[in-house]
Amino acid sequence: MMRTQPVQEKHYGWIVWVNPTTESLRREECLCLNCGNLKPNQPDNCQIAQALYQICVRENVAFTITRCPVWKPKAQ
Repeated sequence: MMRTQPVQEKHYGWIVWVNPTTESLRREECLCLNCGNLKPNQPDNCQIAQALYQICVRENVAFTITRCPVWKPKAQ
């Protein structure tokens, strides 16, 4: 069972269901959001991240990626 029940919030102009437990961790823990291959709007952007992003935009969802074959640390 979920720790906290989903709540409705407005994101990008849409009312969506949100899991508050995982939403709070998403930016800190998602591999894509913390990857050196993530280069939005650049020709060498990660193809996996781009495909997932297109799904997110089309379906108004958010993913937290926990495994990836091409992840690399961001340059410091």
